[in-house]
Amino acid sequence: MISLLSYILERMIKKMIKNLNQLKKVISKDVKLEIVGHCRPDYANDTRIVTLSNSQGFYSVSADPRSKINTANDGKGSVLWWSKAPFWSFENGLCSLYDSDKQKDNDHLIISFRVLEAA
Repeated sequence: MISLLSYILERMIKKMIKNLNQLKKVISKDVKLEIVGHCRPDYANDTRIVTLSNSQGFYSVSADPRSKINTANDGKGSVLWWSKAPFWSFENGLCSLYDSDKQKDNDHLIISFRVLEAA
């Protein structure tokens, strides 16, 4: 039993996103994200679904159909531009974007999320 659990955890760690290039490859239409932290606290603890991804960034809507985010950008949802790699951090499956490439703390957090389901 313990060895099975160890095996599963090891596979999960190997699949974790470790850099911006890997994140860009994983994010595509219908991928689900769990928003863990956000510069606007009301948007934290939300599940998002990617509607469009390209070389500039990606759009996502809330899994809650009543969310006002879902009407933004002609129904594509809110947009997150990729930014440059130094503005990102990747730890334990958590992908975080900051407004600073030097200070990576809650005062500079834009968004922090986990990829729940890859397409």
